[in-house]
Amino acid sequence: MENLSKKFILEFFKDSEIVDENGVLTVSQVPQDFERFVGKSAPYRFVFDFDLHTQVKNSELIMQGSYFLLAIRDYLSDKGQTSLLKINIALENIEKNQKLKNFKILSIDQTGFDFFSEFYFLSTYQYLNEKKQSTNNILVKDKEILNLDLEKFKIQNGHKDEVPSIDLTKSYQIAQVFLKNSEKSQTNPIKLRLKEKLDRELSRVRSHYFKQIKEKDEELDRCVKKIKLFASKLKHTYYHRDIDTINRQIRESKAYLENLKKKDYRERLKTEEKFHLVDETEKHVLSIKNNLINITVFYYPIYTLQVSSKGKTFFKRYDPILDKTI
Repeated sequence: MENLSKKFILEFFKDSEIVDENGVLTVSQVPQDFERFVGKSAPYRFVFDFDLHTQVKNSELIMQGSYFLLAIRDYLSDKGQTSLLKINIALENIEKNQKLKNFKILSIDQTGFDFFSEFYFLSTYQYLNEKKQSTNNILVKDKEILNLDLEKFKIQNGHKDEVPSIDLTKSYQIAQVFLKNSEKSQTNPIKLRLKEKLDRELSRVRSHYFKQIKEKDEELDRCVKKIKLFASKLKHTYYHRDIDTINRQIRESKAYLENLKKKDYRERLKTEEKFHLVDETEKHVLSIKNNLINITVFYYPIYTLQVSSKGKTFFKRYDPILDKTI
């Protein structure tokens, strides 16, 4: 959890000033609207270990369900942000590229920019009394998911005037589908455990109400038999005092029998059973909420290479990110 939480904190405060030292993230120069939202002014000192939390004065312990993680999640609920970053490509890297070793590069000219987008999601899984969170970065380019190590590139803040307006609708849909499919590996074991537990709970509820109905049926049956027994006994009784007693017992038993029938215990218990079955089913549902926290558009130069091979000269367009000619 620490790595995910730390990654989440670093991503959220990436435009702030961050010092990572001795297990403590000190964050300053935080946007004022976030300070107002969270009710505390920077700098913030984040730690990811309880023992360290007791040692560092005024530190914020970051762990599952901690105040600051929940505050950031709520702050971002409807605040999807978009960043623009530029990847710089060193020309010498192109000249040394192994995939171009069969060609002699005569010239390299930049002929525009291409881009890909990164969608950063915070996923919250909630079921029974448990809540788990995870973060997912998904890179999308040309309707494809990219598996790319961004740390090996030199990246700087971008400029809007260098790239045209970009429609990310399709890329976002692709990222959503990929996220949903990738979540299956995490959610399938949870769903299996929930189903097993739900089956046990439903069986328990059904068994309980089966016994309740059976007991009431038997009670009604005993009452009917009791009335018949009193009626039979009355036929062989001759003393007025005993006759009055038996008649009173019959009246009381019939009144109790009518009361049982009026309450319609079967319908009532069946209604209760249905309510508890629905309640247990709803409690064992896995709720998944994916919040889009940030979109980053990376753009980078595309080059036209003049190359020669076997005495022939021709041109190739080269994508340095995909590391291939296009």
